[in-house]
Amino acid sequence: MITEGIVYNKKGGMAQVKCARPKSCEHCENSAICTKNESELRAYDPLGVSVGDLVEVETREDAKSVLVILYIFLVPVAILFAAYGLFVINPYLALAGIAMFAAYFIGLKVLDKNFDPKVKIVRIIEKAKDENQK
Repeated sequence: MITEGIVYNKKGGMAQVKCARPKSCEHCENSAICTKNESELRAYDPLGVSVGDLVEVETREDAKSVLVILYIFLVPVAILFAAYGLFVINPYLALAGIAMFAAYFIGLKVLDKNFDPKVKIVRIIEKAKDENQK
């Protein structure tokens, strides 16, 4: 999916971009769930953009993204069911749920550091206006 946005921060080879909600979202079945009118993306910057530039950002979906989403949303539910099952067996075994949630949060930290969402800036639409030039 390709969307447009404005660069609001730049750090190293990455840029943070505020993007308006794409028009393709209007026809989505889940559009009522999304209440934000804009989103913030962290994108690779192979073009050397500046803060304030209007850019085109490409996001690619792949199997890893689906697995990450499944991990984020389904694993906590599975942990809750497992903890309840352990509680039914013995109430003290439910404390293992705390260890499972700790492992889950460690997994989230690892994913945050290692997961590459493959978002990159593909084109500069308009350079930021320099206030010093008149």
